Amino acid sequence: MTDPEQFQRQQEDALERGQVFQDAEGRRTRDPGAGAENAESEADRNAEHLARGEVGPGVPED
Repeated sequence: MTDPEQFQRQQEDALERGQVFQDAEGRRTRDPGAGAENAESEADRNAEHLARGEVGPGVPED
């Protein structure tokens, strides 16, 4: 049986080799197209927040 530490190592190795794609929210996929879609939807969502003048965590408001 695979222990959690070994499983985590396998997951990180797959990310480093480009076999798995992960976005900023932690969603993972093996499909490069789905990875690109996730990144685009995340970018669109971020642009909407910025257009409304919202700031993210750690960003001081004026």
